[in-house]
Amino acid sequence: MIDRKARDILAENFRHLICGQISNDQFEDRQKYSKDAGVCEVLYNGAWPLYDDLHEHKLTGKWAIPEEGKPIAARYILFLKTDLEYEWPRKTGIKEVPWAFLGLFTFGIASLIRNRIKTKGERGDKSVWPFYRRSDYEAALEVPPYLNREHSTRALNADRG
Repeated sequence: MIDRKARDILAENFRHLICGQISNDQFEDRQKYSKDAGVCEVLYNGAWPLYDDLHEHKLTGKWAIPEEGKPIAARYILFLKTDLEYEWPRKTGIKEVPWAFLGLFTFGIASLIRNRIKTKGERGDKSVWPFYRRSDYEAALEVPPYLNREHSTRALNADRG
């Protein structure tokens, strides 16, 4: 299920966070709940690890994203601007809470085992996450959402069709 509004909100807020225009607290305050797996996974596995949620700050100065991390963040935003379904197994949600606590009590060993079990047999290209296939990522690059407004990202699905 694609939640276009939630994806657009997260994409814009993520851009503002990365550029240091808004603080981490402002970023979190602007997020909307969504059942879209792409929104949830990019938010919790893409954006959230970039900042310290114990105090308010912008991603500038010592908190700035390293140059090599910017293309990765841009890929997350690009995914949000597509109408592609998130195809990876979910790694967020209430069912993951017990595993998080078990990981704490076993100093991460349980989490490592859980991740190996969950990722066994995955066929997606991890180097282009949250895209599942490199071809989807490359097609999205051909339709840059912030540089070429006349093209709709919905055309990506037509190409795959």
